[in-house]
Amino acid sequence: MTDSCLVHKLDIFLQLTDREKGALTELEKSPRDYAAGETIIEEGDDADTLYIVQHGWLYSSNMLADGSRQILLLHYPGDILGTASIAFDEAGSSVVAGEPATLCRFPKNALGRLFDAHPRLAALVYALGMLENVTLSDRLKVLGSSPGKGRLAGFLMEIVSRIRATRDEMITHLDMTLTQADIGDAIGLNKIHVNRLLRELEQEDFAIRRDGRRIEILREDFLCDISSFSDRYREVDTSWFPPPQS
Repeated sequence: MTDSCLVHKLDIFLQLTDREKGALTELEKSPRDYAAGETIIEEGDDADTLYIVQHGWLYSSNMLADGSRQILLLHYPGDILGTASIAFDEAGSSVVAGEPATLCRFPKNALGRLFDAHPRLAALVYALGMLENVTLSDRLKVLGSSPGKGRLAGFLMEIVSRIRATRDEMITHLDMTLTQADIGDAIGLNKIHVNRLLRELEQEDFAIRRDGRRIEILREDFLCDISSFSDRYREVDTSWFPPPQS
């Protein structure tokens, strides 16, 4: 058995061979710890390095012209950081640790060698990258068409679906280490508005229950309905992938 977070995540979507698992594990060497709030990738940095998340969660963001921040994606154990900028010389967004995190760093060309030796893994990583893009597009669609409550409901379900995929279990709660300001930066609201909407979802709609930082999902169908949420992580089509290398 391997304790590789990357192997665990990818094995959920595709039954990996021992050779594939071994190749992925080679990328997870020399883990390094990062403090909460520490910047791992700065927007504009050289895009020659990738990272695998072993522990903790992180977020990608851009700074806007008015000095505000837009949170784009959340990252969890098993995710590869930096792939969004893989086609460029410079990083297109910053990545910051939302809590203490452990990452493994490797050069971008190591991913090229992995893809050359294991095209099925290349297909899976590509498919999951496109899944992230569609998830972000879904959130942008909600931002442009839904009121604040729908935006918040969709974002909560986005987090739930990501954690379910990472852990391969049907969780119904979140240990919300994101601040209300963080949530606001992801859905285009200020933290006061986020706080009010959380109270409405809890006290008027009975859709969630809060206990400190823990949020329990009570009415998942309601949250999905008001946000037109689609769980993109429920199933990934692997029928077109090439066979594993012998």
